Amino acid sequence: MKPGPTCWLSPSVAVRESQIEGTGLFAVRPIPAGALVSRLGGRLVSTEQLHRLFDESEEYVDTITVADDQHLVLPSGVLNHHGNHSCNPNLWWVGPFDLVARRDIPAGEEVTSDYAASTTDPDFQMQCRCGDATCRGTVRASDAWAHRLDEVYRGHIVPAVVAIVRHKRTTSDHQLSDGS
Repeated sequence: MKPGPTCWLSPSVAVRESQIEGTGLFAVRPIPAGALVSRLGGRLVSTEQLHRLFDESEEYVDTITVADDQHLVLPSGVLNHHGNHSCNPNLWWVGPFDLVARRDIPAGEEVTSDYAASTTDPDFQMQCRCGDATCRGTVRASDAWAHRLDEVYRGHIVPAVVAIVRHKRTTSDHQLSDGS
């Protein structure tokens, strides 16, 4: 499945000041569980191209992993860019590009996703400011594996991340049973 050229954001969401970080996306009316909130689009790049973008861009580069050595880079200026991280998000992934409501979201609540559920970049790391009781403090791509997010989110993470998490787990389990 290929992404569209741009992103879509539900009209039930607007950008507002966030206590998590800068600005965030907030429900302006109730959003029922399972409702599509965000569909990401943009251009596909390799890991090498992505790292070059990180080094050369003066703007924030918003990206998710969509396959081994393939990443989606969101167009600059899209409102989806304002989505903040939470270790206990109210959005989760359905397929490689869609974020849906994990539960009913009341009007006024910030809509968030778990960044570790959408990246496999080993260099990704950020301090978390979500304030949730389950906060991991530092968010890393390895959290998807280390914190078993595929099980926590019942598979609702980016499919490429699920595949990599399961491969790492199988490899680790195999090494443990071999005594390696």
